[in-house]
Amino acid sequence: MSVTSTASKSATKSSQKARKTQSKSVNVSPEERRQMIEESAYFRAQQRQFQGGDPVADWLTSEQEVDELLSQSTH
Repeated sequence: MSVTSTASKSATKSSQKARKTQSKSVNVSPEERRQMIEESAYFRAQQRQFQGGDPVADWLTSEQEVDELLSQSTH
């Protein structure tokens, strides 16, 4: 599986989680946001079978994706 495909799947899972959260409420608590980021970062590592990669980079990329998704819900 390619890196692009892996990132795409991770983003899709985050997107699905964000949509579920958004349908309940536009406001997401800091704990919900952190959990969404954590799950996305975990899926990134899982897709590469926990080999190589950088957990901090996974977290930061996931954080950016989640924040973008959440900001889109308020516009």
